[in-house]
Amino acid sequence: MCTVTINIDETQVRKVYPSLTSKESITRWAQHLVDACIADLTEEEEYPLPEGVKPYTIEELHERIRASEADFAAGRVYDFDEAMDMIEKELDEELEMAEAV
Repeated sequence: MCTVTINIDETQVRKVYPSLTSKESITRWAQHLVDACIADLTEEEEYPLPEGVKPYTIEELHERIRASEADFAAGRVYDFDEAMDMIEKELDEELEMAEAV
C-alpha cells in the first residue's frame, strides 16, 4: 500500500470550484483527481509500430549507449547551437533544391 499526502489550499480550491464548500467535498475532489492520474499512469496504451520496424533489443540499446559514451569521451559531440546550425543548413539546402525543381 502507498500513502500520499497532499497539501491543498482550501481558499484557492474554493476560488476555482465554489461548489466545493466543505473539507469533505474538497477531499473527495482531490481523491478523484489522484485516482484519475493513477488510472492514466497505469492504463496500457498500445502504439503499433509501422510495418517493417522492430524495436531495439536491450543489447542493442546498451551498445548504442556505449557508442554514445565513447563519442562523448572522444569529443565527438555538438552543442545545441552547432546542431541547430547544421539542421538549418540542411533545411536551407533542401529548400533550394525544391525551389530549383
